Amino acid sequence: MQSPENDELSERELDAILPEWKTPMAPARLRTAVFPEALLPWWSRVWGASVRVPLPVACGVAILLALAAWRWSTPRTIYRERIVPVSVAAGADELRPVTVLRPRIIRSANAQN
Repeated sequence: MQSPENDELSERELDAILPEWKTPMAPARLRTAVFPEALLPWWSRVWGASVRVPLPVACGVAILLALAAWRWSTPRTIYRERIVPVSVAAGADELRPVTVLRPRIIRSANAQN
């Protein structure tokens, strides 16, 4: 019986055997353990495609949508003019049409305030 020390192969014998050696196939569970399936975002699962948008563009769109939602969600105030009869505001005697209209043009160089 040979001792275990004599079972070793020399470097030359190992180099000669190495090209003939075929590696066994890795089990399928090993690949899934090392490389797990990446979870896809919901929009990619629904539409089947991905859309890449730069971060500043996405932030700008989000801000615009928030401003639009705020603008359209605030109640609109309708201002109505209050009609005051002439007799209450001033006497009818004080209101007269302009007889002669003389517009005065004031230029910025000649402006006197």
